[in-house]
Amino acid sequence: MLQPNSYEPYSSVSFQHKQPTSPLPGPGDDGKNNTRYREAFLDALMESRPTLATSNTKKRRWHLRRQHRNRLIVALAILLFFVYLFSNTIAIYWAFFRIKLDNALFDRGWVPCGVLRKEPMLYIQDTYHVQVVWEMNCGTRDMQVSWQRDAEQQQQEATTTSSPIEPLVLDKRHSLYKATIGPLKEGGEYTYRIETIHPSKRLVARHSFHWDASTSDHQQQPIRMAAMADNQFGLRTFVSLLRRINKRVEYLIHAGDAVQNYPSLRQWQTDFVGPLTYYGLGQTMPMIYAHGNHDHDPTYEYHYTRVSPSSDPWYAFSMADGAIRFVILDSNLDWEQQDEWLRRELAGHAFQHATFRVVVVHVPPFLEYWDPDAWNNKGQKEWGSFVKTRFVPLFEKYGVDLVISGHQHNYERGQHNGIHYTIIGGAGGDLDFERVENYGMYEATSLDFHFVLLEFRPPTQHNAPWQLVWETYNLNGRKIDSVTLESKPRTPIIEESNDSVLGQGAVTGETIEELTYNELLDNNPQLEEELLDENEDDDIV
Repeated sequence: MLQPNSYEPYSSVSFQHKQPTSPLPGPGDDGKNNTRYREAFLDALMESRPTLATSNTKKRRWHLRRQHRNRLIVALAILLFFVYLFSNTIAIYWAFFRIKLDNALFDRGWVPCGVLRKEPMLYIQDTYHVQVVWEMNCGTRDMQVSWQRDAEQQQQEATTTSSPIEPLVLDKRHSLYKATIGPLKEGGEYTYRIETIHPSKRLVARHSFHWDASTSDHQQQPIRMAAMADNQFGLRTFVSLLRRINKRVEYLIHAGDAVQNYPSLRQWQTDFVGPLTYYGLGQTMPMIYAHGNHDHDPTYEYHYTRVSPSSDPWYAFSMADGAIRFVILDSNLDWEQQDEWLRRELAGHAFQHATFRVVVVHVPPFLEYWDPDAWNNKGQKEWGSFVKTRFVPLFEKYGVDLVISGHQHNYERGQHNGIHYTIIGGAGGDLDFERVENYGMYEATSLDFHFVLLEFRPPTQHNAPWQLVWETYNLNGRKIDSVTLESKPRTPIIEESNDSVLGQGAVTGETIEELTYNELLDNNPQLEEELLDENEDDDIV
């Protein structure tokens, strides 16, 4: 019979060599290795459950990454909000910086010769011609201009190319080029190319512009223009206004004082050509330009503005098959020649048979805001006074519709004896706030920076009138004034006499030219020495 207490599942030998199956101490353990056994047990436990440990770690890491991502998204959203909020300011200062930097790089000789320095600018010469003006960084290579109507380009017809154009070297860093594009007898889109000739042909610039001399091959569309004046040294303001000009605009009007000091090549680069071409306006929109007192050239060479084939700074041209006639005058020149030309122009067939008749002249005939001391005590009241005393009677006699002026640095629009007068001198120069005259004729006044959009709308029905929509916008792009003018029936005026304006205040051009020339020499002794040296060289020859 088996005894219960004598049962032994293992032999004594087996028991003695049995390996422990648990790290915990047995009944006979003295406890000295408890810590080591416990750590070993936990390690074994973690190894036995690897899925749980890895999952928790991944969750913690994913949670941290999500927190970082959310913070980054919030920070980026805040940054984008502020960029949007100040986008206009950022864009203006960036353009300001770029224009100034480009000029500095050229002036310091860090740009190689033969690089386009001033992008091409387009100026209307007459009804069928456009002048293009550009400048290269040093260099004296001859260049050429070619142009083609886009409709003809599609038919692969021949391109018209100018004769070689020699540069006018102003100094070692300024080589000026001028060329005439035309005759442009057909309306539509034109593309022009500027290329070098020697040693090989190289494309320098290529742009397109719209032209409305004729409507023979297409239905007349609205003609859109942007108008401004007196930007002078106000680069940031000028840039702000140019940013807001719609690309649908096809022409520009500038009523003078593009720079503060005409002889300054730097100002022509940074304050006028640079901003206009930075936004792609000067290269693609022919400009109607009237010289102001600050951009009057006493030598009458006018490097960076229009020069007519006859070298006169006054001119006229027609648009839309003669429906619109522009007359551009120079208020710096109290000359007999300009008065006589104006009388003939206003009485002529082209002006009398036009639907809209527009005059652009820098000094307004009815100026109301100026510096009181300069106006009353320094003789500035007499600047361009002949525009009011002699030109206005001619405007009224021959039926001018609209007169656009600058000079006064703010905005006004009104009527006098059936003629609309506008002052648009708020493109950057210091604003005028003090009134020196009150004619009681202006319906709208704004002492703020601004520009104007004009749209000439053709008749929609037979015998219906043309319309001119005039809209003025301030620096923030808010419309501050608008008016719609309609063309009026015309009765051509037959000129009865051709009385001279001598004795009415005008003098001969030769007299003014001599006075202006002497004044130029007094203010520039170095030029006088250079001219004397040239005269001595001529005598030797």
